[in-house]
Amino acid sequence: MGSVSFKFPTSFGDISHPPPPDPPVVIVSFFGKSSYISRGFKGSAVDDALGRQVFCSSVLDFPQVDGDAHTEIKGYLDFKQKVLYLHLCGTFDVRGLADIYEKLKTDLGSKGYLKEWAKLRHHYARSLLFLFSVSHVLVCSHPSLVFDTSYIRLFRALDSVRQKVQGSIGDIISTISGVPKDWVQYGRLCTPRLLFLFEKCPASIKKQSLSENGETPGSNRKVPAIKKLEHAMEDQIYHVLRKNRIISKSSMNSLFAIPANQEFVFIPTSRDSMRDSRTELIDSVISMCNGTSFGPEQQDEHSFHSPSFLNEMNLNRHSFKGFLQQHIEQAFSKGFDDNVGRHSAPTFFEVPKFSLWLEVSKKVFEFSTSPKSASNSNQSAMLHGLLDTDVKFSESRCGKVLPLAIATYQENLPTHYTREYHDGRLAHALSVFAVHARGPLFEEYAKQVETECEAHWKAGKQMCQVLSLTGNPCTKPLHKGGGDGAGGGELQEEEGRDHSQLPLMEHCSGVVYVSACNCGRKQGPREDPFSMRTSNHDFYTVLGKDCGCCDLESITFPVFTPSTKDFRAAQLFSNKKAGKANTEPRDTEATTPQGNTQGLSFAYVSGPSGGSDIIAEETSNLIPAKTDSETDSGSNAIVIQVSDTDSEGSKEKCLVRQPSTTEYLPGMLHSESPLGLLPQFPSWSLVCLGPSSLYSHNLGLQEQQQAGLMPGSAYLLPWDLTVRLEHQQDRPNAWPTVGDAAFTRGNKPLASSVLQRPRKTKRDTSEFVVKIFVGVEYECPRGHRFMCSAPDKVLKTSGSGLVKDNGNKITGNDMPLYFPCPCKNSKPLIAQLMRVHVVTPKAPVHVTLNPKVQPAPSPCPIFGPGCEKPIRLSQSAYWILRLPYVYVGDQGPYISPKEPVPISYGRLLAGMYGIMELSPTEKT
Repeated sequence: MGSVSFKFPTSFGDISHPPPPDPPVVIVSFFGKSSYISRGFKGSAVDDALGRQVFCSSVLDFPQVDGDAHTEIKGYLDFKQKVLYLHLCGTFDVRGLADIYEKLKTDLGSKGYLKEWAKLRHHYARSLLFLFSVSHVLVCSHPSLVFDTSYIRLFRALDSVRQKVQGSIGDIISTISGVPKDWVQYGRLCTPRLLFLFEKCPASIKKQSLSENGETPGSNRKVPAIKKLEHAMEDQIYHVLRKNRIISKSSMNSLFAIPANQEFVFIPTSRDSMRDSRTELIDSVISMCNGTSFGPEQQDEHSFHSPSFLNEMNLNRHSFKGFLQQHIEQAFSKGFDDNVGRHSAPTFFEVPKFSLWLEVSKKVFEFSTSPKSASNSNQSAMLHGLLDTDVKFSESRCGKVLPLAIATYQENLPTHYTREYHDGRLAHALSVFAVHARGPLFEEYAKQVETECEAHWKAGKQMCQVLSLTGNPCTKPLHKGGGDGAGGGELQEEEGRDHSQLPLMEHCSGVVYVSACNCGRKQGPREDPFSMRTSNHDFYTVLGKDCGCCDLESITFPVFTPSTKDFRAAQLFSNKKAGKANTEPRDTEATTPQGNTQGLSFAYVSGPSGGSDIIAEETSNLIPAKTDSETDSGSNAIVIQVSDTDSEGSKEKCLVRQPSTTEYLPGMLHSESPLGLLPQFPSWSLVCLGPSSLYSHNLGLQEQQQAGLMPGSAYLLPWDLTVRLEHQQDRPNAWPTVGDAAFTRGNKPLASSVLQRPRKTKRDTSEFVVKIFVGVEYECPRGHRFMCSAPDKVLKTSGSGLVKDNGNKITGNDMPLYFPCPCKNSKPLIAQLMRVHVVTPKAPVHVTLNPKVQPAPSPCPIFGPGCEKPIRLSQSAYWILRLPYVYVGDQGPYISPKEPVPISYGRLLAGMYGIMELSPTEKT
């Protein structure tokens, strides 16, 4: 609780006239409101009454309010008249309020205006209660000619509190010797008399009053207009105060009284107390220019005895000094008796000596401001409750709406729900609260709504919300356990829950997809995966046992083989920067339009600095260069250098680091993976359905061969290649690059047209045409499967089942990893490239595969199965490469998009297909 400063000047009155020893004094206090330009606040009335500046040193000076309460009582003792003037300034003065605003500007933004205003009004009311306890006469100042009815509530509150603390104040002042008995009993000098000062007078009334003042005293005239106005204001004020029971017939127990047969309203007409300080300054300058210059004391004396002032006192008998003097003289003579009832109690009235009054006032002031006093605490609480009606209304209103807002939040709630759903319901509850709640406690109760709704959500309603690898949240209650979802326990860390108190269960999003097995012959439902093992391995293993494709011939991909029971996942944080640096040039090399003859195989060796490095081994998978004519005709040419000895034995082998047997790779193999680490399980699959005769280009893929393929898209694309075998000794150079404009025979260039049209006159057995059937298959979440004939085109056959496209566009270009499904659905689904079909020819060559996938735009790494060399497929067979369902890197999973994306967003890189000669053992 703040304090109210109570200050007196160091000297009282005019020092040229020595004061009498300790005179009895009448206390006159000024309070109320004043305008911004009013000189000296309400103290201008005192200045006019005394004829000198008392509370302001100059016309430009305004009283400064100090202290945290922003309310101050200043005093001036006039020894000549034996009157002590008190001036309450601060909150209700516009100039003081402007200064307070500058000091409290930051608090107003955070705490709100109404709360700060209630605190300021409370400090002001406590100061005013002190004045009503130690004053004989109080003057309530109004800056306009309208009675401020807001004083009604203030007077009621002060009266209630005064009656409660009357006994406590009496006990305090009873310890001071010389205090009269009635003063101790009632806790105050008397029932103070309240006067009203209206500083502004209507111009018409002022003009009429000035004309009336010029008449002779003995002339027969009517009641002046200003008196009529004052009497009308008195009747109005008396009616308002009596109607609200602020005053009564017996004034003994009232907060104040108003005289029954004396004037108690004054409206000045001769001098404008609302003059701007600038006008005062201009008048002073004009006076100086006329040759009269005075010091501060002389100026005050001159202003009091100036001819204009004397003329005003002589001609204008309507002055505030005369109005106030009659009440002061009555206080000295017989006191105040403002009872109007027939059976009124006897009045009491004390005119104390100044020293005694000062001692008692200090005790009363300490009682009013001491925070340790229990009575003072009760007084403060009661005053707050009586004054802050807006706070009480806000508390009542917000307290009534609070259960309604909480009930709105709890209405039709599911058993458990996500943070997003909780925020939405909370926003709806707050909107309902905002419609009905009012007042300064709005923010406080709004926070209570948030707190209670948050507590209700966390009390068993909280959803796990860990994201699956496809981006769907777990719909079970908050728990521990489950897979390594995309959320990774972020929610549990955010909420700070104790994991030991959570139940143990598996994650489940409630979303079910339809997927085919490794070979594609059987489809089945799959739950939304939360772990990489479930998504890329376990589902296909379980479905493969039902289908029987687990018994088919397959290629085994490198996986982690532990040598001890204490194996663990490797920490990958230290090699991320090095991996990114080594990936950039290889990403560019792997996506050249002609395909990469130096295929990127995921063989890991020690670099010069001992860090991670990825080498591009020289392989013999040759992707033909395409010309415009070749693309249209569907024919390509390729030259293979035939070795007489084992090429693998003749090549200088690289030193390859052996994979670790104690640490495994927690994610999937990609171009940024560190050296010597392998995954625990394969995410890729390569199986052989059987001989190439299983596929008929006339009939396409039948339902019993591949389930779920869309009609018109169940075909593979033919890819014709012209192959020429040349002995290596005929050409000393290394394997040729098919990006050249022409192939060579010996030391002479050979045009591609010659390769396409061999001479019929002489049969060349070293040159032949191979036909390979390829297909890239996409699968949507509902199990719809289809083939693409180009990066931006779905394969469609004619009505007779004729396939017009060839495989050049899908073998020589990057194929998009995600493609809109052509199925009829209100919201288009995004299909993912899941399988690559290859039907190898019956020819003395191997078709090779070196798949590399970049599931997201750069800097996303490139994923591969981890084979050191391109994978050789057997001759005359039907092979199916199944790609991973989810791609998981060191930073987490790359979630498949839910909306259409550009074809370059994720891609199967070109350079995947190649042709290789048979090994010497296979030739024999």
